[in-house]
Amino acid sequence: MGMRLVAAALQPFHASTLQRLRLPARHAGLIVLATVLISQSLFAQSPRLEVIQAMLQRPNDPWPRGKGHVVLAVPGCSEASKGYHEPGGSFSPSFGSFGVSIWVADNDGKIVATSDSLPPDEIDQKLVWLTNRKLPAIQTETPYYRARWVFAGDGRWQLDLSLQTERDKRSFLVVRSVGPAGGPVHLLDWHNQQLRINERWSLALSPNPAVISLGDEHVENWKVSGSGLNRYTSEEGWGFARLELRGAKDWTFTTRDNLFPPSTPLAYSSMRAGLQMNLPDPKFTNSLHAQVAHLMMGLVNNETRPGDPNNYPLNWLRDGAYSIVALARAGQLDVAKQLCRPFAERDFFGGFGSEADGPGLALWALDEVAARLGDGEFDRWLWPHVQRKARLILEMLTATEPLHKPYFGTIVPAHTNRDDLDLVCEAAQDGLIVGRMDWQRPILFVNAVSYRGLLSAAELAGRLGQDADAQLWRDRAAELRQAWAKAFASAEADNERTYVCGLDPTWVVSDKGPFEKKLAERRAKSHDPEDGLKDKPLWTYFNVAEAHQWLMLGQPDKAWTDLRWFWDNQASPGLFTWWGGKDEENTFHRWEQARGWVAPPHVTPHYWTAAGVLLLQLDMLACLDESGDEPTLVIGAGIPKEWLDMTLSVKGLSTRLGQVDWEWRNGKMTVWQRGKKCAVKLGPAFKSDTKINVKD
Repeated sequence: MGMRLVAAALQPFHASTLQRLRLPARHAGLIVLATVLISQSLFAQSPRLEVIQAMLQRPNDPWPRGKGHVVLAVPGCSEASKGYHEPGGSFSPSFGSFGVSIWVADNDGKIVATSDSLPPDEIDQKLVWLTNRKLPAIQTETPYYRARWVFAGDGRWQLDLSLQTERDKRSFLVVRSVGPAGGPVHLLDWHNQQLRINERWSLALSPNPAVISLGDEHVENWKVSGSGLNRYTSEEGWGFARLELRGAKDWTFTTRDNLFPPSTPLAYSSMRAGLQMNLPDPKFTNSLHAQVAHLMMGLVNNETRPGDPNNYPLNWLRDGAYSIVALARAGQLDVAKQLCRPFAERDFFGGFGSEADGPGLALWALDEVAARLGDGEFDRWLWPHVQRKARLILEMLTATEPLHKPYFGTIVPAHTNRDDLDLVCEAAQDGLIVGRMDWQRPILFVNAVSYRGLLSAAELAGRLGQDADAQLWRDRAAELRQAWAKAFASAEADNERTYVCGLDPTWVVSDKGPFEKKLAERRAKSHDPEDGLKDKPLWTYFNVAEAHQWLMLGQPDKAWTDLRWFWDNQASPGLFTWWGGKDEENTFHRWEQARGWVAPPHVTPHYWTAAGVLLLQLDMLACLDESGDEPTLVIGAGIPKEWLDMTLSVKGLSTRLGQVDWEWRNGKMTVWQRGKKCAVKLGPAFKSDTKINVKD
């Protein structure tokens, strides 16, 4: 609320004000936040406002990029232990810690470039997978250096830095309070070739720095001078350390958390997809593995997060269901199983309270994991929870008055005073749940996922021999599907949520023709004549989900157009991360307590979008078509025609019927099915008379 009032107070500030402040153009968005000069008399000073004030007072100093940050963290560790990286190689080892940046200066000390100021076209970054390291490293190439950040275990983060500067340049590592997720630096102590920060962090550089300068950023000429002391105290937390790199090309910089090293109860063996791919497009493979890594690095304990864990410090059922299914299908089955407990034991949780899509999405996610595990003990543990959730769906379908149910967990602060947080649905109408979701009543979305939930519950019931329940839930699902088809001919179909679930993942659509027609009408409005997205969308997960519907309609070219658009418009280029919303959507105000990310353009990373991209790419390789009475395995559903001139193979693809391997060689397709058998067909890129050799 305070920031909104402050922003309103500063509406009179215009470009001319910016020019007088001489604030660099890349920080132009801060003009809305320049309210700090007004707000000091209205609100308590927060770390965010302290940074904004300093940026306005010292506009010519280097400042964090504030764009494209990604989480680089141990899966399952707390939000406070999450590290953050921004394009160029700037890094904060935990939330509210400090920032490490790389500076290049001329021989007089004048800054030529920093890791925060290098333009995007001079930065090439990617995830790299090192031997004996579970976590990926983030590697950055620039005209001046190559930087690689990686978790080295035991609370240590390591920067491997290779300088590529000429003799007329000087290079520095600079430790400051500001960074991707910085915090006040009150105490610096250089002793025995180690730098101690705030009595918590130990930093070491190898080889030893030529010169180390400690001081306070409030001192004039701090960028080129220092205090001359080996121990420095900064009351306002603006301490810095500048380490000059001289006499060597390759450097190793290590930071260690001596008090709270990241720990996790989550067990995992790798952070990549559990399948082998021989495909001609490395971008496809890199994107697929990156989605798995980002989803896992965002996990906290045994819980999912919708997006950046310090923007969304809570498990949210809807987004989390997609994350669990995506990880399970990508071969991270053990991790997905550990994430299932809160989804089984709790019926309603998330930042908006008791939402009607919860039981259906939870049942879908739980059975996607259970079907792959094939573990009778796990099925039996799930059974009472599955019964309860299925009965909740039936209760919603027969509700004659508003239905209220308790929810678990915290609520988004902006909505804590609402009186409808426990409202699940209104009275049912025309055989459909009138359920609450996103503060709306998207009837077709809620009923589609409830349909999927009933079928998923029936699958588990069937495995346990609970035939009466299985038949009841299938019958009710069939009735629900008929009611859904009637409602699709009404204005209810106008809600955009209808088109993120009609085929994938629910398969509630019984007549593809009308669904495809309306999906095409939506696409004509959002895409240009070349079929590219006209504008940068806010709800990226909806766009990815619609691309998935086109794949399931047998039109992979449209899905590819959208996937390539997202590859060309990454939130952090080269790392395959995405965004959601505008500004700090559903914020819990945690970033206001950090010295970094002071003017967020959106929430990033966004994990529902990551899960959607991962599910889309996996289904391009092989998927189940569930539009008929029995599922059909579609091999190469999204394989482009131009790939067919080469040998292709994929091993370890996971479906709920079993694992699948396939190989395309010399115009012949060989498929290995393990598990329950079903009909097999090829994707639309293959000639209709191509023979398929199916093996066990």
